[in-house]
Amino acid sequence: MEFASIIFLEMFLPLMIGIYYLLALIRNRRAAILSQNVFLLLCSMAFYAFGGIRNLILFAAMILFNYLFGILTGRAAAAGGKRAKAVAAAGISVNLLVLAFFKFFTAAGSAAARLASGESLFSFLLTYDGTPANGVYALAMPLAISFITFRSVSYLADVCSRKTEACRDLLTFSLYMSLLCSLTQGPIMRYGELAPQLTGRVTDLEGFRKGLRRFCYGLGKKALIANTLAAATDRIWAGPDYSIIGTGTAWLGVIFYTLQIYYDFSGYSDMAVGIGGMLGMRISENFNYPYTSFSVREFWRRWHMTLSSWFRDYVYIPAGGSRRGRGRTLFNIFIVFLLTGIWHGADMSFVIWGLFFAALVIFERLLPDGLTERGPLKAAGWLYTLFAVMMGWVLFRAPCLKAAADYYVQLFSFRGSSQGFTVLNYIDFGTVSAAIAGILLCGFIQRPLRGLYERIGSKTAFICADMLVQIAVVFWSVVKITAGGYNPSIYGSF
Repeated sequence: MEFASIIFLEMFLPLMIGIYYLLALIRNRRAAILSQNVFLLLCSMAFYAFGGIRNLILFAAMILFNYLFGILTGRAAAAGGKRAKAVAAAGISVNLLVLAFFKFFTAAGSAAARLASGESLFSFLLTYDGTPANGVYALAMPLAISFITFRSVSYLADVCSRKTEACRDLLTFSLYMSLLCSLTQGPIMRYGELAPQLTGRVTDLEGFRKGLRRFCYGLGKKALIANTLAAATDRIWAGPDYSIIGTGTAWLGVIFYTLQIYYDFSGYSDMAVGIGGMLGMRISENFNYPYTSFSVREFWRRWHMTLSSWFRDYVYIPAGGSRRGRGRTLFNIFIVFLLTGIWHGADMSFVIWGLFFAALVIFERLLPDGLTERGPLKAAGWLYTLFAVMMGWVLFRAPCLKAAADYYVQLFSFRGSSQGFTVLNYIDFGTVSAAIAGILLCGFIQRPLRGLYERIGSKTAFICADMLVQIAVVFWSVVKITAGGYNPSIYGSF
């Protein structure tokens, strides 16, 4: 189930919020929160079950496994010695093996089958696009398995290092693992961030209003901008032969996808934060206008921030961070981005995507700090960053390395389509409007006006006008979703 779907918007969410606030009327506060938590767990499991009952069984098994291993790790950590690390390592290893099995089973089987047929390894890596070879079972990846694994690993690691106590309340732990507003695509919440809100929180009208506002605008991002651009983007990237599309169309595809993936993912994150706000919880921010960055390093501090901070805290810093000299620092950066690419998928295009950004961040670390983030080079830094990110999205969107190479050729060959198509074949008034709105709302308007919003955001006149805009956004979003059908979120597949 998607947040931006009719069944969620018109049935699931209103019923969930309505019953949740009815339970808040229970006079005993502890009983009210307990009742709400049980209800939220049932809602979260029902939400997850839309991805398949078999997935739900695996999910429940992972919750129970990590709950028990958390207790074992906590006991070992309290006793001191190295046993806690061994117990935590065993639990983390099982989680990672489960993730690796679902992520790479089909790719490994396809590699074996194609190599056995006489194909070279180089050819396989160049052309593998996730399609299973003949005779290889296409193993479906369970919904949100990556984000579930991240939560499990961070929890066991934090219990081992005694940053948090092991959870002995199965209800609280189950809700931490499954809370629907950050389950399928993040943001990636840490146990220490979310658990206190599960056992003690306040629901009030102001928090609900702010949460609803965030949800409405997140829905608009997804339905009105991302989904509108997706129609043209998918046509351009459909392939299978990129050598015929021409330079103009190729650049249009990159620009549209650059906007689509941002509004798709940040829109989902805004809806997640908004649902959390309506429930009286604070969900971590995941985006901070990344396309206004002046360096690639800054971009990764602003894009998918909970993923970046997760790799920083559980890979980069444990590996030594920047404390062991420049050479080790650069190597740690390389490892982080390599793992980031591998996490996104088994295709070599994702691996090269990760290494591409590793090379850029390493290059920037060798320059004077903040060279392109301040002073006269800021404009050049912004253009360089945006260009680098767009080139990275080619690797991210192309089905395989060969397709990405063909697309790059089209971008810089400066020739027309061999089929006679031009950019006019892929645009209409709605698409152009969505693209213009997407460019303007990437942060170029919001960041300069942030101070003004802080001054007038609580005034009654502004709130009333803002609510009218929210109503219009939701109404038009529902119309678009109803007319356009199902358009799954990009990060739902990770």
